[in-house]
Amino acid sequence: MRHFNIAHQGEILLIKNVSERTLKLISVTVKYGITVDTLDGQGIRNIGDEMRLDKDLGSGESIEIPIKLPDPTSVILVFRDGEIFRREDISI
Repeated sequence: MRHFNIAHQGEILLIKNVSERTLKLISVTVKYGITVDTLDGQGIRNIGDEMRLDKDLGSGESIEIPIKLPDPTSVILVFRDGEIFRREDISI
């Protein structure tokens, strides 16, 4: 069961709480796949940009996160559900 939905809208990511509970979003890591030149030719290297938020999101609420590169590949969300810390990895 997913707790969040992600929508890529231009230069922002819209993160929406789709659970029925209020969740505390602690951090968001946006991963990018970039093409790099190697000795063997070209390869893809994954880099990430982490943001600490510590923000409560009620059911149905959303938050906008600015992105630094145009094509993010995935998002890692760390959040607290009551007294339990959880992690959710979402591919874009």
